Amino acid sequence: MQSNYNRLSIAVRLALSVGIASTAAMAQAQDATNKDASNAQSQGTNDQQPANKASAKTLTAVSVTGSLIRRVDAETASPVVTLDRAAITNNGSPTLGNVLQALPSISGNATNTQNNSNGGGGASPTLEGGDGAARVSLRGLGVTRTLVLVDGQRLANQDVNMIPQNMIERVDVLAEGASTVYGSDAIGGVVNFILRKDFKGAELSVNDGISSHGDAQRHGGQFTVGASGEEGNIVAGVDYNKYSPVLATRRGFSSHQLYLSSGVVNAAGSGTIPSGRILIPGSSPAAAGCALNSQGNTYVTLGNGNGSSLGNYRCYGGAGDTFNYNAYNYIQTQQERSNFFVSGNYKIADSVTFFGDAFYNHTSSSGQDAPAPTSVGDGWNVLASNPINPFGVTFSQGTIGDPNTSGYQLSTRLTGLGTRLHTFTTDNYQLNAGLRGAFGQSTWIWDASFDYGHTRRVQTNYNEVNVPAFQAAIDGGANIFNQADPAVTALLKNGVDAPQYTLTSSMKQAQANASGSLWDLPAGSMQLSVGALYRKSTLDYNVTSDALLDPATNTCVVLSEACGSPGGGSIDVKEVYAETLIPLLSEQPWAYSLNVDLGVRYSDYNTSGNTTNGKFAIEYRPIADLLMRGTVSQVFRAPNLDELYDGRTVAGPTVSDPCVGLSQAELNQHTAACQNVPVNWTGNPLGQVTGYYSGAAAVGTSLKPEQGKSIDIGFVYSPSWLEGVSSSLDFWHIYLTDTLTPIAAQTVLNSCYANNNSPYCSYINRYDNTSKLAGAVNYINTPVVNLGNLSTSGVDFTLNYAIPHFDVGSVDPGRFKAGLNATYTSTYKVDATPNQPGASTVDYAGTYSQQFGNISRLRGTFTLNWALGNWSAQWQSRYINHVTNLNADFLTGASAQMGGITYHSISAGYEVPVIKTRFDLGIDNLTGRVPPLIYQNGVNYNVDTATYDTIGRYYWARATVKF
Repeated sequence: MQSNYNRLSIAVRLALSVGIASTAAMAQAQDATNKDASNAQSQGTNDQQPANKASAKTLTAVSVTGSLIRRVDAETASPVVTLDRAAITNNGSPTLGNVLQALPSISGNATNTQNNSNGGGGASPTLEGGDGAARVSLRGLGVTRTLVLVDGQRLANQDVNMIPQNMIERVDVLAEGASTVYGSDAIGGVVNFILRKDFKGAELSVNDGISSHGDAQRHGGQFTVGASGEEGNIVAGVDYNKYSPVLATRRGFSSHQLYLSSGVVNAAGSGTIPSGRILIPGSSPAAAGCALNSQGNTYVTLGNGNGSSLGNYRCYGGAGDTFNYNAYNYIQTQQERSNFFVSGNYKIADSVTFFGDAFYNHTSSSGQDAPAPTSVGDGWNVLASNPINPFGVTFSQGTIGDPNTSGYQLSTRLTGLGTRLHTFTTDNYQLNAGLRGAFGQSTWIWDASFDYGHTRRVQTNYNEVNVPAFQAAIDGGANIFNQADPAVTALLKNGVDAPQYTLTSSMKQAQANASGSLWDLPAGSMQLSVGALYRKSTLDYNVTSDALLDPATNTCVVLSEACGSPGGGSIDVKEVYAETLIPLLSEQPWAYSLNVDLGVRYSDYNTSGNTTNGKFAIEYRPIADLLMRGTVSQVFRAPNLDELYDGRTVAGPTVSDPCVGLSQAELNQHTAACQNVPVNWTGNPLGQVTGYYSGAAAVGTSLKPEQGKSIDIGFVYSPSWLEGVSSSLDFWHIYLTDTLTPIAAQTVLNSCYANNNSPYCSYINRYDNTSKLAGAVNYINTPVVNLGNLSTSGVDFTLNYAIPHFDVGSVDPGRFKAGLNATYTSTYKVDATPNQPGASTVDYAGTYSQQFGNISRLRGTFTLNWALGNWSAQWQSRYINHVTNLNADFLTGASAQMGGITYHSISAGYEVPVIKTRFDLGIDNLTGRVPPLIYQNGVNYNVDTATYDTIGRYYWARATVKF
């Protein structure tokens, strides 16, 4: 005779393994009929009964795991970490991004509220800082390989900060490939936000916080109201939060840009300064005493006066002739966010229920950079005949690439024009609605839903230089040599601009699912879930005319750093999928249960073709207390809208041209790579060429999906002889081929040089024979391509203990829960140029690099909770192991060590029943740990802001009133 455990676990396994909407629909259906179980799950995982003693209600609630505990229940073969509502609120952060990005399974590069912005005209929201977003990078695989869901439905915008915190009941994080269940993007795993249901009454919460430095203020409020009855429920609410900006100079580690050169750390800055960096003939009286270069020229800068006399100038290159651009950067961006949401369901008939949820988010945010640096190389000039010019020579761009005939140079920092402020206004809408029900009196259930998401983001770059208007101001008498004069500043302000970049994207998805029992087997009922969906995603990206890039000249009306290109397109996908659970053994000697889970998904993309991916999973319990599990699944990621349709933006790579110095015979062997190159050519003396990043469509190429496998083998032990203990150990491995990545300019040159038929030869554009620069590279297209392999592996470990209640004499010390969650990354191997000459595989595990971010080998979190009566408290420690900062030394290229770090946070709360109010206080980064430094690799902060805290010790408080 089969036990209740087996029958019920099979049913719940089905709920966990169905397609996207089917999973959510079944969970909601169970919530409506098992309110007691829903109440039990809010107590946390550690209160769960041992699996072999579980009742029907307990098993129904198993789909909700506990706080910071990696649990693979008897009902699933997949490892899931769950943050329950208590774990979210104990953090104190009013946004979800800070909570999620602290999980040990999350690493690498990701955007968060500490990321500033350097402007730019790229369409991809994942490439922008300063937009107030927070995105998730599971296993260090990047934000595009982590799928974000709400109640099992795909989120149109991957920014988790846009989801109202008071809307969330819990967050499930599955850190393994899940393409057969969720489709594209679920390579590193999925983050699934489960909405609050059966909420009754009203709740108002207000919060505030400030750092120990007296800055980084944040405050906000949430209001939630709900009703629940026999026919359905509804929950609605509003959420508001605001972050104040923090300048880099507010912290010693980021107050100046730090450079590691030949093993010595120096504070440095930009050579483009407000008093000018001016290249003049050595014969000029202003050059007296200055060191001359090989052409007999030298650099000077304004020393005093108004610049009209040559005696006002001194030699350039003194200790003070640098500009501290860090003084203008944010280490916490300014942002303000408002959210509105509603969620509910209603029973239309005995076997049909309507369900739906919708939310709207409006975010205003900004990043900031130093005032614009500019030079005559940007396209403006100061003629020798201009009355403001005391030097008698023309300052102009001259002949590019030939230092013997180039024009005299002038660069300056436009401090009088103000900082370059990059503001973002983002609006997000998400709507999911549908019906679910049962097929008569059978075990089969069905659901059908429609999902719609829309994002509009407007980026405005203030105080960018408008080159023609700037030239007109100089020609009109603005003395560029004397910016300290307010009258000059007033004239130069006529030369600034505020280009705009507008991104609009949308997602429409319709799907239907059915699930139920096929037939009874000796060990239980065989289950099946099937479904189909259609999804269309669109992108439309536009830039104003002043920022429109001309690829032939590498210019637009404003400076090239702010140039962009329009882009747009759509992706259509049709999918069918199925999953079955087969119970093989039950309550046999050394086989308490044995189940096999099989899944398959067929996906057809109009942009990249079709792909079929399968999954095999096994759950084996030799005894009731021990689960042994394994999953092997095929994973894929179809090229997204940005990778396909992003327009060109400017980059400036330094390359080594393989065509330099070749004879005629050698040139004849490499005609594609060396087109127009003269015999024995000495090369481009500048070394740096223009590179254009873009999506594939901009250069007329196509992309195919990334493909790979995800393997997980694990053990879960919950001993019945030690109440409250649960532990897990998982070995995981993910590998990918044909990875989607922007190709490096050097790879383009090398590939074409090695093979005249290389598809990348068309990306090289050289000056033709009519130019004085014949043979030199004008620009290289570096679009997204399928190139490279990636493989990562490691171990996850959890240990959780709900300590049984005990008394110390006659004193009740309260109840304690402890949890440890750790991830060890063993390998992170990248072969960026497979099948290329000299290609090699690099293991980035234990390193920091700008390309892949922080891949620390060991990350862990330890949490201790305490509760007694109306009191509760939490202590949490988060550890990040040391890493090697690759190529850290500016001159030698040597690597440097970055030390490990441990962050501690504490919180305490007290509930006052008489006034139905709870008060919470907390301190994050209790010991005020300063982040390890990465110097010039830190992009204006000296810090990896995606990994480490930049704010320091932080105090927060919250009051919550229930009605």
